[in-house]
Amino acid sequence: MEKNNIYISKSDFHEGKQFAKINQHIDTCLKLIENLILLNNQCRIEVVEKLKVDNHIIDYRIDQFGYYDNTLKSIYYSCYSLKSIYEVSTYMNFKKIDNTIGNTLNNQRSYITFNAIVKLSSIFEYTRKVYEKNITKGPYFEKLKNRYSNKVDSLDLLNSFRNTIHSNGKWKPKNKKDNLEYDLREGLQVIKPGETFTYDHWKLYRIVKDCLVLSKLMALDNEALRLRETRLEVNGQKLSVLKTDLTPDDWDNIFKGKTNA
Repeated sequence: MEKNNIYISKSDFHEGKQFAKINQHIDTCLKLIENLILLNNQCRIEVVEKLKVDNHIIDYRIDQFGYYDNTLKSIYYSCYSLKSIYEVSTYMNFKKIDNTIGNTLNNQRSYITFNAIVKLSSIFEYTRKVYEKNITKGPYFEKLKNRYSNKVDSLDLLNSFRNTIHSNGKWKPKNKKDNLEYDLREGLQVIKPGETFTYDHWKLYRIVKDCLVLSKLMALDNEALRLRETRLEVNGQKLSVLKTDLTPDDWDNIFKGKTNA
């Protein structure tokens, strides 16, 4: 049986109440991402001013914010593309890819959201591991909750959301009896093993905001590597420099082979 599609002109769609509602939702999401981009830049400036690292030195405590900036901007581009949902849906039908505007919108919105969760979770987790592996002093992951409490709770929840996406949206904890609990605007969410997780964009915004602040706090609380790579090159080889404000204890550790400097 052939499916009947309802045709609507581009002008009628863009002037209709349905698109006005969609566009308002898109604008809200864009505003939230704009806020995150601005916050990330503020965090970067604060870290630069407090650490006073020369521009020619590669320091992950500062450079990390460039990675966040690129990721957040890519999410912004994708979100803005939803404003062209009519053109995309029409083009797909022209190419004999059967769909409706509603299908296109829902699929693309889910794809953008899930891709954002995976990318942001991965980059925040990578940052945490960089600190844990390479920074000589500072709070490692098992100590983070005692020091940063709710900021680390947000990182854990973001990682849990990512893991459910990897399990086709189902919550699959290591302990099969553990529920996933968190708050949304409509109240406490209790996701049992095997159930699909729920979210809203305000919750995702608050989670990412906490993770950006956590990255700033970790940057300010950790010492730089003693041996540091620079952006300077000689014959195609990058130069490295030794952080020279060493204490007697630092020199003692060097001679005992306890540091990578």
